[in-house]
Amino acid sequence: MSFREEEAFFIGTHAYEMAHHPKSNNGWAERHRKALTTRHTHEDVLNDREFALLLEACTALPDPRGFEARFVCLVGGRLGLRAGEIAHFRTSWIDWDRKLIRIPRHESCSCGYCRRQARQEAAHNEQLTVPDALASRWHPKTIASVRLIPFDLSLRIELCIERFANRYDGFPRSRATVNRRVQEAAEEADLTGRIYPHCLRATAASYHAYKGVAPVPLQALMGWSDLATAQKYIRISGTATADALRQVHHR
Repeated sequence: MSFREEEAFFIGTHAYEMAHHPKSNNGWAERHRKALTTRHTHEDVLNDREFALLLEACTALPDPRGFEARFVCLVGGRLGLRAGEIAHFRTSWIDWDRKLIRIPRHESCSCGYCRRQARQEAAHNEQLTVPDALASRWHPKTIASVRLIPFDLSLRIELCIERFANRYDGFPRSRATVNRRVQEAAEEADLTGRIYPHCLRATAASYHAYKGVAPVPLQALMGWSDLATAQKYIRISGTATADALRQVHHR
């Protein structure tokens, strides 16, 4: 179901409530306004052509920015890594024998981003000191984010990971640089629309949903806490609906 179809369904479902429950109209109107004005990441997903152009543009950037941009775009846009995971990526996370990337529960870090996060945590918790908060940094967004990600999904991704490991022990730049590398590639590709690290993660989710990955494996790959998020991407892709219809009509 597209965003517009979801919007139409939302309107139709609440039409009766508006007509027969006047007191709830204001609440419904506010929810509807938010539905119309809130932009969802899946609306910014890149199609295959746009993603190919983004990768192509990385080669036009001067080294090492071009290589770093390509790494960010591939692990974000095909493996679904979050920006924070990319910024804290270490080659020690790679299991070469099993072709897996292990997102750990904790990685010691005192970068500027982690220091800012530690100060914010301490400011909202009187029993927590900044040094104690920093000692827990870096950690992924949720417990579900601790996961194993296969990187041998394509030779292009595998070679990029290998070349990264030949150059670096870990991602050599800041969390803010992850954003900048994506923006530089998008500008070089002359792509319209909003392109940012989290939209690359949504692009990965959409890509695998279109390929027919089931909800539970997709949830595990992306590190989502809620299975409903995986189901949403699969519903939007239409793959499950198409497969079910083909099974019925092609018997």
